[in-house]
Amino acid sequence: VGLAALGKAGHGWQLWRGLLTAGANFGFFYGLAHVPLVTALMVAYVSPVLIVLLARPILGESISMRRLLGVMIGFSGVLVVIQPQQLSVHPGVLAILGSALCWALLSLSNRKLAGRVSTPVLTFYTYPVSLVLAAVLTLDEWVTPQGSDWLLFLVAALGSACAHGFAALAYKYAAAGVVAPFEYTALIWISLAGYLFWSEVPAWSVWLGGIAVILGGYIALRGR
Repeated sequence: VGLAALGKAGHGWQLWRGLLTAGANFGFFYGLAHVPLVTALMVAYVSPVLIVLLARPILGESISMRRLLGVMIGFSGVLVVIQPQQLSVHPGVLAILGSALCWALLSLSNRKLAGRVSTPVLTFYTYPVSLVLAAVLTLDEWVTPQGSDWLLFLVAALGSACAHGFAALAYKYAAAGVVAPFEYTALIWISLAGYLFWSEVPAWSVWLGGIAVILGGYIALRGR
């Protein structure tokens, strides 16, 4: 039954989703090599705004003013955190913005296919294209992982699989405009991880921005 489901998934759509996944991953990883981690994550948070704005032309979903207001409040919280007046436009930043666009389109495709393709199938098809492209690009630059590197790759792989799986499941049951703002809640986990693993205490701007993110997500959830 599983193999039969994979064969009926609509390969044109799945190729498109695979390319979007590759763009999202490669763009973000490139940006990380040139942009600080927290800055990279905050720039990537433009994706929920793109999801809400593109939901109407792509999915035909109505976007109420209240829901749009919630998204913009959440995004303003991100701006408070990254303080864009201090952000120089590096190619890595542009790569992360491209990654955010790819993620937004991938999320919308999850919603588009939710009624026709199961969540496990949607999750499965996000990886083959990235795997092939990565294999080709690393032919002359391959570095064999050592020791604990394999464990880190395993954790990253499991985290990525869970992220794509839960995203597909969320867009199956809720409109894009409802799900998208909750991507901002990752700000909480970023701050918590920074404190637990690196003893980093978030600045006042992070706390203020976090409050705006949570408030915006609540308004978007309640919006009709």
